[in-house]
Amino acid sequence: TLDRSSAASDVYKRQNQGCMWGMGGGDNNRCPYSADDALAEWWFQGWEAGIQAWHDRNLQEQDARQA
Repeated sequence: TLDRSSAASDVYKRQNQGCMWGMGGGDNNRCPYSADDALAEWWFQGWEAGIQAWHDRNLQEQDARQA
């Protein structure tokens, strides 16, 4: 059986990995987990949050340069 704290840790790790990749501007086609891996979805959720932060940061920097 899967320990709940271990499962939560795996979810957090994968979500964090995806977020960090997205924050670096990385593409979502570089997910290191196979599509049939049940926890791959968490990587993609993290990536979505990270890429949004990346876009927001770049937009703010662009606005600052134009000001």
